[in-house]
Order: sequence, then C-alpha cells, then structure tokens
Amino acid sequence: MSVRRKSNWYIYLIALIVSFAGLGLFVAGIWSTIFPEEDDSSYSVSKADYRPSADINLTSLLMLSDMKAAAPKYYMLMNYQPRNEVIVFIPLQENMKVPYKGAEGSLYEMYENFGAIGPAKGIGELLGVDCVHYVKFDRLSFIDFVDMGGSVYVNVPADIIEKETRSILKKEIVEVDGEEQEVTRQVNEVFENVIYKEGSQYMDGETLYGYITYDFKRGVDYSLAVQGSMAMNMVNKNFRGISSTQMQSLAESIIRSTETDIVLDDYTSIQAVLSYTTTNSINPCEYYIPYGEADGGYFILSDNCKATMLGRMSIKADTAK
Repeated sequence: MSVRRKSNWYIYLIALIVSFAGLGLFVAGIWSTIFPEEDDSSYSVSKADYRPSADINLTSLLMLSDMKAAAPKYYMLMNYQPRNEVIVFIPLQENMKVPYKGAEGSLYEMYENFGAIGPAKGIGELLGVDCVHYVKFDRLSFIDFVDMGGSVYVNVPADIIEKETRSILKKEIVEVDGEEQEVTRQVNEVFENVIYKEGSQYMDGETLYGYITYDFKRGVDYSLAVQGSMAMNMVNKNFRGISSTQMQSLAESIIRSTETDIVLDDYTSIQAVLSYTTTNSINPCEYYIPYGEADGGYFILSDNCKATMLGRMSIKADTAK
C-alpha cells in the first residue's frame, strides 16, 4: 500500500521570498554606490539657497623656487572673493619693496630674513589687507601639483626662439697659385631653435615650469603676464567643475609637499565655497599686472595701483587695514 507524503509548499514559498529580499538589498547597495544621494550638509553646493559668506577671506601669497631650500624668485598674490565668485591672481616682482616688523625690503629679502611669513605679511601690510596664508612651491612640488590637475592650457603668443652660435667645419673653394683648391675651415654660424612654438597647447608640469621661469628677455611685465595667464587658465580650464574628491587630493598634496601654513582643517572649512565657485562660475579667475617705478634697485608700487588692486579684490581703500 502506497503512502501519500505531505506537501511542503510553504517552505519553498518562504525560501523564494527570502531570496528576492536578499536580491533587493544587493541591488539597492550597488545602486547607492553608483548613484550616491547628495549630501544635505551645510557644505553641499547642490542646495539652491547656498551662498558663501561675504566675510570669508582667503587672500594668500603663492611662491615658487627652484630648490626646496632656496628662497623663491616668483611671487603671486591670490585673492578669492567667494561672494562675487571671483579669484584674482596678481603676479609680483621679487624686488617689490614691502614693510614688515618695522623693516623694509624686497619680497626676496623678507623671505631670506623672516621665512615664508615675511613676504606674506609684508605684502599684506603694504596693501592694508590680511594675507592669511602662504604656499611655497619648489620645482618638484609644482610639477607634481600641475600633473595631478592635468596639463595646463597655454596660449603662446609668438614663437620663443633662441639663437645659438656654433663652430662648424665648412668646405670652401680657394685659389692657390692660380689653381682652385678645396679646403676645410672652422667657421662660426648662428642657428635658431624654437623653444616654445606659437599657438594654443597643453603643457605638463615640467614643460610649464620651464615656460613660466624662462627668461623671455621681453621685460618684466611680459614674464608676469605669462605667470598670471598660466594661473588663470589653470583655474578656468582645469579646476572648473572639479569633484570634491579631486579637490581634496590637490589640497592634501599642497599640505604634504610644500612650505605652507595651511592645514587640512583650513581646507575643510572652505571646501564648500571653493566647490561653489568652480561649479557655478564659467570663468571665475582673472589676473592683474601691478605697476609702479624703480627706486634704488627696488620696485615701488604706485599708490594708484594699490587702489586698483584693492578694487580688483573687492576691498575698499578706506576700509583696508
């Protein structure tokens, strides 16, 4: 006699439900990884009502030297007005005369005597502004920083040509005792080498370092314009719309590899306004070349230029410190 077994259909139903639930949790986890929800913190730049505070001051002095232990030869004031979504770079001559702690001297001399804080506070005292930070790059840290952000767009206005005189052997036909003879003589000839070709191009860190430190022999203002244009294009082309992860990597690189008073907490406190500006402004950066006159080996900034610089930085002359 055959025995009829009892059906366990409900066990299969429970197993099926558990399987679908597990699959749903797995899909939800993958989805949240690929498409994360926007952060609703005060640093989120996606909130339509977010605006940077008008009292944020991020004025800093950027410096560049060839070696890590050497005094910088290149100086650039950076002023950031997050409320106006404007970053202004002002390249400075190394012999610009500034006051600091009752003394006066060039930016270069201030670094030699007081370290990086000397030229930073000196240019701040000259203009009557608070220069809150300084960053000194050397050749290697500059190259690494540029390469992390990608090659920089540069517009070379004309071929940069170097002339070189070389001694070469040259065959000539001469007449000796009424007969022509071929002789070889050593003569000097001038050759032209195109160091930087005219036109728009992208430069990696090493090429860009060579370009901005090159002696163009076209006057100081030309060299300052090259530096200002480089900084402006780096922000407008490379950093516009940069992700918060990339931005933090660049900040960590600066803190780790340069001479600076910036710490990670400083960056964390301003990451929102930096992201806001690079996200919402089409071309947030510009540069300005200061003018003045030479006096005893120093460059003396014109009073009218001071007022213009403060205007570019959205600081009224009568409210500057």
